[in-house]
Order: sequence, then structure tokens, then C-alpha cells
Amino acid sequence: MWNLNSILCRQTLCVLALCWALPSVADEAPAAFDCVITPSRSVDLGTPVPGQIHQVLVDRSDAVSAGQVVASLDSRLEEANLAIADFKAATDTEMSLRRAAYLIDRRAEKRVNSLAASKVASAQDKDRAARDARLAAWRLRQAEDDLQLYALEKARAETALDRRKIRSPIDGVVVARLHEPGEYIEDQPLMRIVRLDPLHVEAILPMRLFGRIRPGMSANVIPEFDNGKPHQATVDLVDPMGDAGSGTFGVRLSLSNPERAIPAGLKCRVELSGKGPLLSDSQGEQEGSPRLTASGR
Repeated sequence: MWNLNSILCRQTLCVLALCWALPSVADEAPAAFDCVITPSRSVDLGTPVPGQIHQVLVDRSDAVSAGQVVASLDSRLEEANLAIADFKAATDTEMSLRRAAYLIDRRAEKRVNSLAASKVASAQDKDRAARDARLAAWRLRQAEDDLQLYALEKARAETALDRRKIRSPIDGVVVARLHEPGEYIEDQPLMRIVRLDPLHVEAILPMRLFGRIRPGMSANVIPEFDNGKPHQATVDLVDPMGDAGSGTFGVRLSLSNPERAIPAGLKCRVELSGKGPLLSDSQGEQEGSPRLTASGR
């Protein structure tokens, strides 16, 4: 009987020692937090000037690039103004006329000065010739200034015409087309364009993790409807303050999506490892640095 109790006691001590050496199941269980995948940028594209829509060149789900013309307003008046400005800027008839008159008046002034030196021309004739030459020089200068002014007017007409063309400010995808050709728009957006590469992942974390999450660290996020497949993301920013009511703070991660395989507008999960560091540096794990990880599924 004594031997049996001794054996049971020894087995109990071994079990307790093993439990003490191994981490608890609760420590190994990852803590999961909700997140949302959103476009990294969303633009309600409007027009810098009011007018009637002439044409819309893209439709919903079309990919666009930054600077691409996606729509235009009626611009017949601006095109006519540009044609006038272009003609005035390219015509140097006035300057050629003023230059010819200046050369003639300069030769006349030299002849009168020569005659005045020989006492053939009067001082009044000399003054008149000098006045005509100076006036001709100023008229030539005015014609040159007018040409520069016409060039500026042409540039202004080109700008006015270009403002009737609506360009995409980002590389992205059209997700909404809000107006059609023939409609008059002023303050309303014409379409909505979103950038899907990279995506943003907005996560809400408990305040106990504040100070352990830093920008530049890598993480894994799991979108819903993706069979639990994790995707690596990078912490983009951490809110500098928390929410007292919920005891949480916000974190935004950047998720690469070059093939647009991950749709925006999905819920997701960010899972923190219950043991060890909470986040890994994107350039290599450092001792004591936090790490966000996805649990195996």
C-alpha cells in the first residue's frame, strides 16, 4: 500500500512539474481583433469650373491612371478663344511694320543731322527728326510687348480649355459614375475613384498594447471570405491617443495589392500572438519588439 501511494505521489509531482515547465493553453491562444479593409484613397472627382458635361470617357470598374482624361465639359467657347489667341500670338505684322518705320525714321534723323551740321537744315527740323525716331523706337517696343502679351493670352486660353477636361488625380478604379453627358454640374462630384494598391487595414486594439505597436512593423491580417489565408501588411500609423469609453486605440496598416486580388470593403481579423513579442520589424525581428501574427487555420 505504501509503495502504491509513493508511486502515485511521484506521478503527481511529475505532472505538476511538466505543467509548470510548459506554457498554459491560454498563453498560447492568440487574441483576435476586428479590422476593416478599405481603399488607401477615395476621391469624389469634381470639376474646377461649372458647365455642361460633354462626354464621360470611363465607366464603373474601369481602371484609370493619374492625369488621364476621364470626362470633359462643353468647351466650344474656350476653343474659339484659343484660336483667336493663337492667331494673335503667331502674327508679327504689327512688329514688322513698326520695325520698318523705325529704320526709316532713324535714317531720316541721320540725314537731317548731317544737313544741320552744314547749316542747310534748321534746328527745328533736327528736333522734329529726333522726335520721330524716338517715337518710332517706342512704337517698336510696344509691338514687341504686344507679342509677349499675346503669348500670355494664348497660355491663358489653353489653360481655360484644359480646365474643361476632367482628369483623374490618382491611379485607381472607378467605383461610381454619378452624372451623364448633357447634365450641368457645378459643385457635385462627377464620379468616385478609389486606389486599391495599396489597401488600408483599419484595426482597433486594446490600450494594453499601446506603445508596443510602432509604424514600420509587419503584420498578418486575414480577410473574411478568403479561406483564412493570411496576408502580410505593414503598420502605417498608430493613433497618438486612445478612446476612454472603449479602452482602445486605432492602428492603420498598409496592405500591398498589386493584382487587386483582395477587394476593399471587407471585414478582417488581426490576431496577436499570446506569447512572445507582439510585432515584428519589417526589416527583421528584433529582440523585445512586438509582432502581429495570424493564427494557423
